[in-house]
Amino acid sequence: MGPTGNTNVVQIHPTRRCNLRCLHCYSSSSPRETEAIEADLLKSAIDGLATEGYNWASFSGGEPLVYAPLAELLSHTKQAGIHTAVVSNGMLLTPRRLDAIRDHVDLLVISLDGKPASHNRIRNSPRAFEAMAMKLPGLRARGIPFGFLFTLTQHNLDELPWVAEFAVNVGARLLQIHPLEHVGNAVSQLPGKVPDAIEGAHAWYLAEQLKAQLAGTMAVQVDLVHTSALEHQPDSFFLGEHDAAGQRRLGDVLSPLVIEPDGEVLPLQYGFPRTYSLGNLHAHSVGDMAARWRRDTGARLHGLCRSLFDSLPVGEAGEFFNWYERIANHAAAEERCVPVASIPVSVNYRPATPVA
Repeated sequence: MGPTGNTNVVQIHPTRRCNLRCLHCYSSSSPRETEAIEADLLKSAIDGLATEGYNWASFSGGEPLVYAPLAELLSHTKQAGIHTAVVSNGMLLTPRRLDAIRDHVDLLVISLDGKPASHNRIRNSPRAFEAMAMKLPGLRARGIPFGFLFTLTQHNLDELPWVAEFAVNVGARLLQIHPLEHVGNAVSQLPGKVPDAIEGAHAWYLAEQLKAQLAGTMAVQVDLVHTSALEHQPDSFFLGEHDAAGQRRLGDVLSPLVIEPDGEVLPLQYGFPRTYSLGNLHAHSVGDMAARWRRDTGARLHGLCRSLFDSLPVGEAGEFFNWYERIANHAAAEERCVPVASIPVSVNYRPATPVA
């Protein structure tokens, strides 16, 4: 399985429509985008995902709160026995929307990109922080567990302590540190802002300090891994034997799984090269996709991971990096038949993964 432990995650992106045009948006979502997937199709997929052992569904986007059937979909997911998380910019958490989802969401993750001025700049909106912060009392009043997702860039690590203090003061249960992705809007809007390996190492060590300081108050998660972890836990990073015989459920051997707004189902993260797609929900059931994984896609992904691992520095020369994105870069290089070294490398991640 992937580095999500016993939390078998499916990330569902029901729409690319959003109320913002964020500079770092991995899916290039905006108010103009209309791409969305039908709720009934997702409900059927969720039933199949429950059978395949997925126990967390994280709804992102786009902005999931603009997806009209969200509450209905969350309710269906809970009834299927799957925990639910929603990743939002927080600006649209009106009383009506909160009341609609309050009984159907286990964790609400709100994006927070630094101090107010930094947050507003990256969110491309002068009121993004104020509008989000004004919604937090209503969120707390309804008892919905929530946390924050901090986007780490090359130049904002100094704002992380402020973010952590703000999160604790407003009652958050989680702070997830999510390095900027070199995809989507960030390619043109934030050139040179993707954190490098040195910045990633500093972020990891600061996160460890915050974990110790905030133990028992708020969980802190940083979406980076050291190469030594791959050596010691190969099965957690698709470096062991592929389960071709199908002795385990798909959720136990592939996490995260990603559903994009056009119905495509991909491993690990949004935008993963589609040569590794498990299929499209418009044409295939989850059961069919699980069979395809065992027959073809899984073995190829395991081979890709082993190839990447063989190229990484180990021992004292190891580094902190994002395993998911590095695999995606490796797959893109393979797809385009160019040297891996020519693909931009960063230490970034994907939409929030719930903490087990």
